[in-house]
Amino acid sequence: MKRKKLRIITIFLVLISFILLLMSVLNTYLILKYDVLPFKYLIVYIILVIIFPVLLVMSNFKKKNKRKKKLKIFTIFIEIIYIIALAAAFFYLSKTFSFLDSFASKIGYDIKNYYVVTLESNELNNIEDAKDITMGFVKDQDNFNKALDMIEKKVKPKYKEYKNHDELFKDLYDKKVETVLLLDSYYDLFHENETEENATKIIYKFSIKEKVEVESINSNVSKEPFNIYISGMDDYGKISERSRSDVNIIVSINPVSNEILLINVPRDYYVTLPTYNQKDKLTHAGIYGVKESVGALEKLLDIKIDYYFKVNYSALIQLIDAIDGVNVYSEYDFKTLGTGHNYHFNKGYNFVDGEHALEFARTREAFTFGDRVRGENQQRLIKAIVEKVTGSTVLLRKYGTILNSLNGTFLTNISTDEITDLVKLQLDKMPKWNITSISLNGSDGHEYTYSYSGQPLYVMIPDEKTVSNAKELLQKLKNGEKIEVISE
Repeated sequence: MKRKKLRIITIFLVLISFILLLMSVLNTYLILKYDVLPFKYLIVYIILVIIFPVLLVMSNFKKKNKRKKKLKIFTIFIEIIYIIALAAAFFYLSKTFSFLDSFASKIGYDIKNYYVVTLESNELNNIEDAKDITMGFVKDQDNFNKALDMIEKKVKPKYKEYKNHDELFKDLYDKKVETVLLLDSYYDLFHENETEENATKIIYKFSIKEKVEVESINSNVSKEPFNIYISGMDDYGKISERSRSDVNIIVSINPVSNEILLINVPRDYYVTLPTYNQKDKLTHAGIYGVKESVGALEKLLDIKIDYYFKVNYSALIQLIDAIDGVNVYSEYDFKTLGTGHNYHFNKGYNFVDGEHALEFARTREAFTFGDRVRGENQQRLIKAIVEKVTGSTVLLRKYGTILNSLNGTFLTNISTDEITDLVKLQLDKMPKWNITSISLNGSDGHEYTYSYSGQPLYVMIPDEKTVSNAKELLQKLKNGEKIEVISE
């Protein structure tokens, strides 16, 4: 009977030893594949995850091994503990690297949403009603013929091409054309300035999805300064859809001097669109794609932007909800205005879920210095998220949920290799980063814009003093000089 029990224990020990070696191999595969550990940690890893488990298993199967049942049970207990630890490590590693692979893919998608629009007073209610009538359009987008092909599948209208959207809408308002075909972003620009007399409605919607190459700079991020553009889109849903860029932040990093410079650029900044060589609001640049925003900021600050992160409302909401909300500090007692919600925030700390956090971050009409205060609130919300994630067990408890909440909510051209290089740098040297935040300022103005030239719109005329200050700080960071906090 004792021999039978000992045999069962031995069989179980063989099984446990096999699982232990398997977990060791799987973890080692991920670590070597992504090359994320500095050499000094790699040595420790080899000892703990490779050598020790192998020695433990080998000790169990020596020919002269006459260990008794209690000793074998103890060995099984140790191996089970090791398996649990390695399984947890494998879970976190596989989740992390899978997440990095998913958003750092070199193939992305660009989704263009099109509307067929008519006057509210017209009797047209769907695309089938538009048969044999005149449809206006502006052919200023790549592959616009695909949009016309989609229309042809439904009806056969008479087409009239226009040079710009102002002329297009003028003829629609004057009833010289019955319908117009255009991208949703252009429609939003005109729709928000409509009156009761020229109110419009959408009678047909469709989307065109195209594959696009996501270009990566492949700079040496662990040894050379680089710039990142963060574009926060004023939209929900799929990040591949184009919309206006509500948040525009430049993150300049010098990995050698450990300096980080954050530059907030107001959404209404009056900048030059490089592709069209025309003046427009910075927020409108997002209509033409993230590269247009990048080009406008490069021209404004005389820099090269190496990488970009494009995020939208969904990313913030899902992240905040994934970590069960945050406590964010407000300098003011205010109600949200112009966002479609009526939320109230007290001066001091406010606990917010995803939806409330979004309204806190995007509200500007409630403040005298709208964009400036909104930028400060966005920085406070980022701080609240960091404090929640790093100051509690939420990261361990909800690691998978957090990564899942972010999956598909942003687009970037930085590669997995470049991210792991930065992780490696942080683990190796554990540098203390000096972070400086500034905002570009300007004066109120009303100017014609490239996207909407029907009438002057509110813009912020750049203050050259703050722009020059930003350029100087960017150059200092690039040269490896220490960045001092500037009082404005």
